[in-house]
Amino acid sequence: MTGSIFSASPFSVISLSTADEFELQSVVKTILDANFDRYLHFTAVDPNAWKLIKDKDGMQVYSSRPRRQHSHNVVEDSTSELQSLLCLGSVPGTLDNIMESVQESALGVKDQSTNDSNDAVLLRIKGPTVLDPFATVVVKWMELDVLHRSMGFIQNRDYVFVEATGIKYLPSGEPVGYHVMHSVGIRQAHNLPGRVRSELSTCSFFRQENNTLSVYSMAILEPMSDRVRQFVAPRLIKMLQSTFKPVSVGKVKKFAQTMGKRYTELDKRKPHHSDHNCVTCTKRVGRLAKLASRHNTCTVCCGSICTACKIEKKQKMVSSDLKVTTKKVAICFSCLTDVMTANESQFSFAEDSDDDTEPHRPMYHSVWATRLPSWSSTKSSESSIDFASTR
Repeated sequence: MTGSIFSASPFSVISLSTADEFELQSVVKTILDANFDRYLHFTAVDPNAWKLIKDKDGMQVYSSRPRRQHSHNVVEDSTSELQSLLCLGSVPGTLDNIMESVQESALGVKDQSTNDSNDAVLLRIKGPTVLDPFATVVVKWMELDVLHRSMGFIQNRDYVFVEATGIKYLPSGEPVGYHVMHSVGIRQAHNLPGRVRSELSTCSFFRQENNTLSVYSMAILEPMSDRVRQFVAPRLIKMLQSTFKPVSVGKVKKFAQTMGKRYTELDKRKPHHSDHNCVTCTKRVGRLAKLASRHNTCTVCCGSICTACKIEKKQKMVSSDLKVTTKKVAICFSCLTDVMTANESQFSFAEDSDDDTEPHRPMYHSVWATRLPSWSSTKSSESSIDFASTR
């Protein structure tokens, strides 16, 4: 099943007093202010405090290293301390794009092709206004499916949290988008059978840099055993990174239609590019990559892409016999940036063109000028961040 949906709440109608709603907004403000100050003073990743655990599509994910007890020089029990996750990097698009996407997610509108977690809005506290179009404060419930991946050994985790989105401003007046998720206890949102009620706290900031957005996100997970963490942490990371995709549900559908037709066109004809240099880094594409040229060809501009620069997206395709299948499509960073920043009318090239003309692209449209920033690994003071202490 695909398309935008509103998930059903597993609880009865939840209502809070005005005082309780005000308190939740105060909690959001406390978390936001504390982390905004840390964000302003962040310079680089301290490799002694953080371990790189994932590096994909321009996003790096770090896990906090276990603290050592200096008196005994032993590592503390992993089940007794909070685990922090730090996500850094860049995504193509504009601040408005990503804030629209984050806000849609917060309000319960999602596309199941990009997020397979189950969630529902329990209560809306604050909505957007003309002066603050991205302001949202809601109470939500979310379930992470870890039962299937752990072959039944680990129960699903669910969360009840306050979620907020909006815009803050740097001292220079430059806008920065934010997204906060923080676990809260609400009596009406009781524990559910077959699930383990868990806690989390996340705070993310998005800042425009040319045609890309820099992302800074911190997540704090409750203490858990190593066995549970190996199944829960990847699901949380996937959920968190799904909010970094600056595409509204409407644009996801349009993008899927565009990619579907372009994939079919590539399937019908062999790319006639005689040159096999990567359109992103200009490196020569290897011989093995040429043998699978369609899988190493940008679906939009038909240029060659090396393995290191290739970005793969899963898209649902409709075949000639009207069967729906899911296939991986390749796209270069430059075209992905164009798609993310395009308006609706600019998607029409795949729908209106019936000939074999390929979209015009200058040779070697290298994106070094808008290359993903490399976050240095020099030591900084960002060694321990605990914004869950406001609970």
